[in-house]
Parts: sequence; structure tokens; C-alpha cells
Amino acid sequence: MSAPTLDVPATPPPLGAPIVEVVDLFKDYYMGDVTVNVLKGINLSFQEGDFVALMGPSGSGKSTLMNILGCLDRPTSGQYYLKDKDVSHMTDDQLSEVRSSYLGFIFQAYNLLPQYTVTENIELPLVYQGVRLDERTAARCEALAGLVGLGDRMDHRPLQLSGGQQQRVAIARALVNDPQVLLADEPTGNLDSRTSDEIMHMLSELNRTGKTIIMVTHENDIAAWARRVIRLRDGRVESDERNAHPHGYRAG
Repeated sequence: MSAPTLDVPATPPPLGAPIVEVVDLFKDYYMGDVTVNVLKGINLSFQEGDFVALMGPSGSGKSTLMNILGCLDRPTSGQYYLKDKDVSHMTDDQLSEVRSSYLGFIFQAYNLLPQYTVTENIELPLVYQGVRLDERTAARCEALAGLVGLGDRMDHRPLQLSGGQQQRVAIARALVNDPQVLLADEPTGNLDSRTSDEIMHMLSELNRTGKTIIMVTHENDIAAWARRVIRLRDGRVESDERNAHPHGYRAG
């Protein structure tokens, strides 16, 4: 099944103001008397509308950085700004509100609830926000299912779907609260090459409509879809480069 087509511009949209920024970010983990320094003074700024790949070997700190960006963990020191909000030292309740209001998550393992239908899985972020489900929310979920090519699978459950279809549900779920930033953690890690291309094509199209995407990957061919590639090593930024010809824009 080919990826659905969005109404997208032919050329990359211009980048906006910084939407995510980390300043002198450190993260330590404590194991008994041993301190493990995972992030060692990271300074990065991500502009609105960008598509950024975070890369690096195991232990480089990319997953830890993604967890902090997703408000799933806190830095040991330093600041994390999401637009004009310093979320570095928020309470658990405040972080939960930020996650549900500003961020959308796409995981390698899909993280769908097996007992729920496609529609019910897409609705989950709204349920967690306490939004009352009505005809308007049902219409939005139906539209998102159609957007990701699953308009005829809305009553199916995850085990009745292929891996690629499950990841499409996860993308629709990540979009249901209209997040400012999409965080994708190895979004194609469990998929074959053809299905990976379909998912990356979809993410590229979302970026072309203006969505900001920050993606962790260890695969160069997946990073080639991004507009910017940041490589971490030993808790520091090793390189930070613009991709002159992102794969999703080459035809444009």
C-alpha cells in the first residue's frame, strides 16, 4: 500500500523561530557510588518546521536527550526551553501537561493497546487530556485514520494489522492533539525497507506541511530524509550539519 498523499508544497518550507532549545544540558545517573555522565553540556536549538535526525553509537546519549526533550526525564543541570517555557524543573504534573499539550510521540514498538481499535488508539491522547469524546473528536480521528491510509481499518485491532499499518496508527495518534513537536524514536526500527520508506515518506510530507520533527535513528538511510543531522558521541555533540538534499525533497 502506498503512502497517502498530503497537500504539501513542492519546496521545503522556511524554518521559523527556535521552538526547542537546550542550554548547557547535563545528565548524570547514579549507580551506587558510581556516577555515569551521560550528557556533558549539550547546547542545541531546533527551529520550528525543521526535520532533525539525532544519531550516534550506543551510549552516545541520544536516547537520554530524546527522553529529556519528551519530558520523560529531567536534566541534572541546564535548561530546556519549549517555546517560551522553561520545562527543566517542572513538577511531574506540569511535565504531564506539557507532554499532552505540546508533544506527539512515535515509538519503535508502536505502543498500541491491543484491546483497542484503530480509532480508540488514536483517541488515547485526548482521553489522557480529559477531552470529552464527541462527534467532533470522532471526526478528527476518522480524518487522521484516512490521512495515514487506514480509513478502511478503523474497527481493526493492532494484531489484525501489519507492522507498517500499526506505525501508521501511531503516527495518527501522535497527531491527534495537533502537537507543536513530533518526537520519533527509531520509527522504522521494526520495519522492512519498503515499509520504512513509506513511513519516512509520510513523516517527510508532514514536515512539508510545517510539522517540527525530531527523530532518533542509527541508520544513515533513514537520517537522509531529515533536513539536519546531529551526531552525538560520549555525551557531546560531535557534528551538526544541514542536509543539502533531504531524500523527501529531492523530487521537489
